[in-house]
Amino acid sequence: MRRLIRRSPLVLAVLALVLPSLGCAPGKGEITGKVTYNGTPLKKPDGHIVFVSPDGVQVVAPIAEDGTYRATGVVKGQNKVAVYYSNPKFPTLATTSKKVPSAKESPTGTPLPPVDIPPYLTPAKYASEGTSGFAVSVGATTEFNADMTGPPIK
Repeated sequence: MRRLIRRSPLVLAVLALVLPSLGCAPGKGEITGKVTYNGTPLKKPDGHIVFVSPDGVQVVAPIAEDGTYRATGVVKGQNKVAVYYSNPKFPTLATTSKKVPSAKESPTGTPLPPVDIPPYLTPAKYASEGTSGFAVSVGATTEFNADMTGPPIK
């Protein structure tokens, strides 16, 4: 009996390592699918789909120009989903300068006219898992297709 008590911490440590692999923990899965906009793939670069578990773990996967994606290591269970395509015309520090310009001046210090360039090609509501309306129950392998709708993209 004393021998078992002395080894209890070792037994607990081994169980803590082994039990998750036996299915007692949520685990992770793989999701594949297709993203479309108004029924067809966007055929644009820089598209991403993001899966967010209830505890905030995020997995990001790139979207190919044909709309397909593959996300691995997604936490099993219910996940909220965000989808976005970055707007290449949206100004960033990399495209302007290393100094952050004020809202009213350019990187060279000259005044800028008002600019209304959105950060995403697709509607902004899809870029947040809280407003996209997309959710998926993730298993070992899951297929999830997302169709966004909105105005034509130029």
